[in-house]
Formats: sequence, structure tokens, C-alpha cells
Amino acid sequence: MNLSTVNQTGTVVIETDTMLMGEVNGNVIVLPGAKLDLEAKVTGDVTLKKFSVASIRGQINGNLYNEGARIELIRGVRGEVINR
Repeated sequence: MNLSTVNQTGTVVIETDTMLMGEVNGNVIVLPGAKLDLEAKVTGDVTLKKFSVASIRGQINGNLYNEGARIELIRGVRGEVINR
């Protein structure tokens, strides 16, 4: 698993198993087959593609779009959880 500590503005694309820490001012997209351990604060939307896996431990200030992922939701989403 990759460890990524960010303080980034813009879109973050997760292609491989990653623990994301820090802060993202933008959207996060998790591609199929990737696993995200989210400990970062996200001000934007998080999109989980089909067959991805996510453990949400950080605050999401936006919507969480589930397109067929497996989700463990530990922290809150200040928006909606939308299944597509």
C-alpha cells in the first residue's frame, strides 16, 4: 500500500492501494480495483468506481458517489451518499 500525505488543490486519482493523509481541496476518484484508506480531509466529492474498496476515516465535505464499490464509513460525509 502506498502512503500519500498531501496538501493539494485539484483532483486526486487513486490507481493503486493507497493511504491518503492530509488535506485535499478538490475531488478524489478511486479507480476500479484500487483500495483507498482515506484519513485526509476532503473538501470536494469522492467517487468510488466499480470494484474499488474504501475505508473512510477522514471528513468529506461534499458528496460520496458509489458506483459499485465496497465502503467502510467511519467518519461523516457532509453531503450525500449517492449510489449510482
